[in-house]
Amino acid sequence: MRKNGRSLSLTVLVFVALVTACTSMTVRTDYYHGADFSPFRTFAWISGDPLIRPPGAEAHVSPLNVRRIREAIEAELTAKGFTEIDDSPAADFAVSFTVGARDRIEVQSYPVLYRGAWGWGGTYFGPQMDVRRYQEGALSIDIFDGRTRQPVWHGSARKEITGAEISDPQPAIKHAVAKILARFPPGR
Repeated sequence: MRKNGRSLSLTVLVFVALVTACTSMTVRTDYYHGADFSPFRTFAWISGDPLIRPPGAEAHVSPLNVRRIREAIEAELTAKGFTEIDDSPAADFAVSFTVGARDRIEVQSYPVLYRGAWGWGGTYFGPQMDVRRYQEGALSIDIFDGRTRQPVWHGSARKEITGAEISDPQPAIKHAVAKILARFPPGR
């Protein structure tokens, strides 16, 4: 009995650790409804540096992460049957991306009449606020029609960045790119 109880406890502990380690990712996409995606077969990067940032702004992104994002996008598009070419003007569509992180604050408040068992024998009637600070990462991918040079598709993902993802960002990058590009091209 003791062995089964220990096994069950370990299983529950692993499950709880996995569930609490997974933070949800919000993915959004939008596209120009007048665009025809059916002729898209080849893609190229919009430029030698596809990371979009304001003119004159320094990139606050590791060059390794830029490389990881670029390789993940190439792998996802190739897996979807698109062919990468080096000649951007000749490609059916061009790709660019933006990436960043920012500090966020989450505030939860409980009503004044919140009654909880506080262990010291009484109920608590005062307001309660919990404040949590965390870092949110964002990745956006943009697709431009190669013929018209106009934007035709945009996808983005936002997610709380965990310590494990800071230490090893590769799996999180691949996951985010896959989730975003799962919705490209529209209607497929």
